[in-house]
Amino acid sequence: MKPKKSFFNITFKLNRYGVLGIIVDAIIFAASFAIAFVWRYDVDIPNAQLIILRNFILPVVLIKLVIFYLWGIYHRVWRYASVNSFLNIGLANVVGSLAVVALLFFILRLPIARGVLALDGLLSLALTTGARFVMRGLREFRSKSFWFASVKPILIAGAGDTGAAIVREMLSRPEMAFQPIGFIDDDPLKQGMQVHGVRILGTRANLSKILQQHQVKEVIICMPNSSRAVIRDIFFRCQEAGVKCRTLPGIYQIIDGKVNISQIREVGVEDILGREPVTIDLDKVASLIAGKAILVTGASGSIGAELCRQIYQLKPASLIMVDQNESGLFQIEQELSMRQGAIPAIPVIADITNRTRIKAIFDKHRPSIVFHAAAYKHVPMMEKCLTEAIDNNVFGTRTVAETATQYGAEKFVFVSTDKAVEPISVMGTSKALAEKLVQTLALDSPTKFIIVRFGNVLASSGSVIPTFRQQIIRGGPVTVTHPEMTRYFMTIPEAMQLVIQAAAMGQGGEIFVLEMGEQIKIVELARNMIKLSGFTPDKDIPIVFTGIRPGEKLCEKLFWDHEEIVQTKHKKILMARNTSLDIAKFKDDIKQLEKAINLGKPEKVQEILSQMYASHLGGTRVEKNGE
Repeated sequence: MKPKKSFFNITFKLNRYGVLGIIVDAIIFAASFAIAFVWRYDVDIPNAQLIILRNFILPVVLIKLVIFYLWGIYHRVWRYASVNSFLNIGLANVVGSLAVVALLFFILRLPIARGVLALDGLLSLALTTGARFVMRGLREFRSKSFWFASVKPILIAGAGDTGAAIVREMLSRPEMAFQPIGFIDDDPLKQGMQVHGVRILGTRANLSKILQQHQVKEVIICMPNSSRAVIRDIFFRCQEAGVKCRTLPGIYQIIDGKVNISQIREVGVEDILGREPVTIDLDKVASLIAGKAILVTGASGSIGAELCRQIYQLKPASLIMVDQNESGLFQIEQELSMRQGAIPAIPVIADITNRTRIKAIFDKHRPSIVFHAAAYKHVPMMEKCLTEAIDNNVFGTRTVAETATQYGAEKFVFVSTDKAVEPISVMGTSKALAEKLVQTLALDSPTKFIIVRFGNVLASSGSVIPTFRQQIIRGGPVTVTHPEMTRYFMTIPEAMQLVIQAAAMGQGGEIFVLEMGEQIKIVELARNMIKLSGFTPDKDIPIVFTGIRPGEKLCEKLFWDHEEIVQTKHKKILMARNTSLDIAKFKDDIKQLEKAINLGKPEKVQEILSQMYASHLGGTRVEKNGE
């Protein structure tokens, strides 16, 4: 429980700054009182007034020091003084002067001139605030470049609140050797103005000239609300000039709304995607999560872990995190345990194909909402591991989904992929069958089953981004399978927000897809990553085309041709309405597939998969029960 704030900050501990402040102020108060007499009487001070000066200079100094002490003035480090700090010292001076007036004029009724008291108060105010201005000024003066041989001239892109906060921190911490030499900002009304004494030098259009004129070593983009087009423009202008460029996170990534130097990071590929990020107001869907038991499978994966972070933020009653990966599960559990709040984040090691274990987890924790993100997803590897892919992705999904129904879960959200649309890979086919399986369960279950299809998630485990990054670190080459290969991309935060929003919107049986704009060429992604690393594509780092791997397509689709695409109430989320399914035949084929899996016969599994694709995934409209 936090102590209540009091008007006076009463504490009896002083550091060296406090002791120094008392000594300086004592001198100032004594000098102010004496000068007030000299000024009022033009040096020729009457004897009666000299007696008052001599007898009461010490009490006046003590009264003001006590007021300053009780006001907390000596518990501040004045080289970091803010406007609020100076306001407080002004108020302390007013109270101190009034106390002196009350003592000398009203209580003791001394024959002291009113002008002396007024001059004393004004001088005390001017000198105490002035001394602190000097202390702060000296610190900022020390932060100038000629005090530090290794100081780095920094240009700030964005002269708004975020840029101002970063500059203020730079000026107050000269040991970091950052010297903000100016801002750029596209607002014409700000041109030529100053923020914390740092001048706005021009707009983005003048960036190249400014970089050259001022010998800038680094540009920091402080515009968390800016578009990717703006960030891309600034980054590539800096790269052309050979100047390093870094950025702050987007506003949706700054949880507490506060920014500081420690949050500055390298510009990432997600910052320069060809479309604007999709943001969803999670506060509006918080009621779905708040106060409920939530279960996440695949919780240690890049997608599952981020889903746990987002859900934890929405204050569930408990968060049950299921995964086979012991180390990954430990890491996400430790991360969440460091956050404020008493929300139980419960790690559970389990195989989703083990029905007995899954039932025991549901029986103990009784989750209201299940987010099923556990899956094998590496396409070429799953081509070599056919039975494991089907067993985990299809029958593991069935186990969790049926158990959710058995234990009365409110909603079940299945994380699927665009590779489930017209699949040519084992992994894609397994996810397509899992989609159909979830839709069959949605027909006659009180649990609401919802499907979310992703494109490629940037920087997720197994994605192309970590692969490219490692290849660049090794000096290349960067390997791309085909010059015309394209993919839809989304960031991990976008993906997680889509899942939670879909869970809130879904009423059962829907397939939700994020509007991700145009597909991006993988080779262009590789070139941008090389540039982000400070190299020139095909000069410093070569790009080599290796040929399409087993199970890969040149481009992906988000919808089957036979699916009806419907706009939802969220303009960036689409919904697919799928065709009917021959439920009886589908269930029979699933049984045959499971039997082949249990017998360990990959050839039979492949044969049944081909038959099921033609019967259930190929787009032929087949009515329920063969009607």
